Amino acid sequence: MTKALPRVAVVDDADRFVRWAERPEVHRDRLVHRSIHVLVVDSAGRLVIQLRHHDKLTYPRHWDISCSGHVEEPDYLRGPDDDLDRVYADCAARELEEELGIRAPLTYLAHFGPEPGVHYEQIQLYRATSDGPFTAQAEEIEALRSVTPAELDALTEPCTGSLRQIARIARTRGWW
Repeated sequence: MTKALPRVAVVDDADRFVRWAERPEVHRDRLVHRSIHVLVVDSAGRLVIQLRHHDKLTYPRHWDISCSGHVEEPDYLRGPDDDLDRVYADCAARELEEELGIRAPLTYLAHFGPEPGVHYEQIQLYRATSDGPFTAQAEEIEALRSVTPAELDALTEPCTGSLRQIARIARTRGWW
């Protein structure tokens, strides 16, 4: 028997709930949904990036932001539009521990809506500072690396559009 995946909230351009959907449908049809992204920066000012697992539905074997994840049905405290700031923050803390094996204080940075050609998510972005040790979640991440801005700019391996866009914004706004 196959374990049912938690459902994801499909939302509108104002980040308001429309309906529940399973993750494969969300990605197949590029439905707008909620997610978190966390920039993890070490004490030397390097950004931790992850190589997405080869079995991922989207962007397999692409370098990506330190930590990211879907806000799923069990993450909601009440209704799908209630206490969203807390829901997003709790999801970010959970994903940080699951994906990288760390707990670190999170600082809220910004909210980004869907960006055509880059992503189709309502994203809450956070920042954490940590030197690890990091333990990559094996079914999600193939490798971790810490990079300077120049090293990220010079990276020729495939990267997600979100990594490039968020790193550029982070540098411009002094977050990295």
